[in-house]
Amino acid sequence: MTFARAGVVAGEGPVGPADLEAVQRAGLEMVKLRWPVNPVSDAVAYRSIGIHRLLVQLIGPQVGSRPTPPESFVDEVSPAVEGFLRAGVTDFEVHAEPNLGERGYGISWDSPAAFASWFVAVAEGLRRRFGPPLRVGFPALAPEPPTLPGLTPAVPEEDFLAACEEALAVADFVCCQVYWTTVEEMRSYHGALRFLRRYLERARVRPKPVYLQFANVHPGLPAQEKGAQYAEFYFFCSQYDRIAGACAFLLRSPNPAWASLTWVTANGALTPIPEAVGGRKRMPHPAALRLLWPTTVRAYTQAFGDRQQMYYEASYDPASGQYWLHGGHEGVDLQAAEGSPVLSCFRGRVSHGPPGTAYGKYLRVVNEVPNVGQVTLLYAHLREILAPDGATVRAGEVIGLAGRTGQATGPHLHLGMKIAGLDLRPTCGYLNARPYLEPVRGSPREPYERTYVLLPPQADRAWAEAVVEATWETRRFTLGGSADDAGIGDLPVRRVIAVNPGGWPGDLAAFFAQYYPGVALIPVEAPDPQTLASLLRALPLPPLPPSPPPTQGLPRVQYGRTYVLLPPRAGADWARAVVAATWDARRFTLGGSADDAGIGDLEFRRVLAINPSGWGGDLRAFFERYYPGVIYIPVEAATPEELGVRLRRWVS
Repeated sequence: MTFARAGVVAGEGPVGPADLEAVQRAGLEMVKLRWPVNPVSDAVAYRSIGIHRLLVQLIGPQVGSRPTPPESFVDEVSPAVEGFLRAGVTDFEVHAEPNLGERGYGISWDSPAAFASWFVAVAEGLRRRFGPPLRVGFPALAPEPPTLPGLTPAVPEEDFLAACEEALAVADFVCCQVYWTTVEEMRSYHGALRFLRRYLERARVRPKPVYLQFANVHPGLPAQEKGAQYAEFYFFCSQYDRIAGACAFLLRSPNPAWASLTWVTANGALTPIPEAVGGRKRMPHPAALRLLWPTTVRAYTQAFGDRQQMYYEASYDPASGQYWLHGGHEGVDLQAAEGSPVLSCFRGRVSHGPPGTAYGKYLRVVNEVPNVGQVTLLYAHLREILAPDGATVRAGEVIGLAGRTGQATGPHLHLGMKIAGLDLRPTCGYLNARPYLEPVRGSPREPYERTYVLLPPQADRAWAEAVVEATWETRRFTLGGSADDAGIGDLPVRRVIAVNPGGWPGDLAAFFAQYYPGVALIPVEAPDPQTLASLLRALPLPPLPPSPPPTQGLPRVQYGRTYVLLPPRAGADWARAVVAATWDARRFTLGGSADDAGIGDLEFRRVLAINPSGWGGDLRAFFERYYPGVIYIPVEAATPEELGVRLRRWVS
């Protein structure tokens, strides 16, 4: 699981310097583009500043003015889809607000069910034409007020969704819009938070990622206050497993009706919103807070935030007449048999809770975690508490036995988490512990030895071909030109053969010592590619350390990674074809290890899998299981020459 990405809907293209500054100042991680409002060049511009997650909304210009059958829509958008795919975009929202007359309701479809059939046909048409990695999304509907200025739904959002189960089932992801006018409405079960039960809890939508578009639409609210609300809402969205991203509306627009919503004014000045968003609270990186799995069986039975309505109704306080839980389930439920041991996730001090609550028998363990702060874990519904009140327990120590005490329908462990200073009001301060229980994204499936031949920035294709000639058939080292890519991976053995390290600005050895400790750096000096090939053929590798050094291999910064993966029987002629087609243009990493292709705690990990059937199994399923989040792109070629042609087209 990764935290939901914070993003913004792009202004009308082409992108300008103020747009890029606003995105960087806000510390955003994604941008939503709209075609034909934004050209493909905007995707390239946002990638240049480190935005690796882009969502493109395909708005059919003719759909609202004349009947547009699915095949016509596919033909109309296909040139743009092809361009965005070449720019590395994979996610496409099909159309927008189909419950509005100006977006086609009553013209291209006359009912929600008719739109559902239209969407299914469009999705099938796009998939036939482009194949993977294209992913199609069900479009956001215009919600009931409050909503964007001038939008009046012909059919209410809830009624429209109810007739679109078939479309929701075939979509790869789902989009929705969330608007409010006051901070109370933003936090309200009946206000902005109703999207939880409308989208995340729909039975057919449950496995689908959800992208949000949101805004405070009050025209008179100062931008500084909007920025503060957006910062809080981004943090709220980061807790929910299936929210892939949340994009505020709108970066920039010449439309006067939207002037109060923009982050960049008409004259190019930044409003206070980007600065306020940039100062938002963020969850600690998963590597900073590793929690040992506390139950015998490693399985979830209920996610954080689930069943919003049930928990809202159960949270009624007769004394105040208030419902205190607005955001759904305030913890994660883990499978645990009656009487099975419950272990402490980390070292800390035990505190028993008072009896008679919905948690039944429960305890808390509190610890001060470096670079995180005070962390409190709640273990609830225990049959028996074994750790004394006030005791200090070790990670992995048995602190209780699982049960079903309190309000529980069966035996399980409810694990709640709080971190001092990170307040989440709709769930009474409780946060999602799931990212800290799972392995760091891109963690190796199993330990292996990694050797990366790192070429300096000025090394052209001839140097890369020399590496292939010397090492591919005998050692199959990974080849690349990124020092960060050479250092990543939580592995006991990480060797970097640094060719002509003086070609890098600064001290390369100091770089690895600071950012990727544990790397075994092997410098190799060569005046020309031919000499390099000779040196690599005879190069001895250092012996393995007696005990593996503690390494993490987390990336110094986020960057986009593309790995060209050749199958086991591909010889040096295939590797040469990859180098000839891509090295001077894109400098992709080249290798022959599926694990090496998948590692790295990166938001953008793309694998070009050459002739994947050569692996003798389902390579896509391998990445989905062991390296989720990888953008998997199969490339079929009968010969190295054909591969070169296909890759040149791909990178051009």
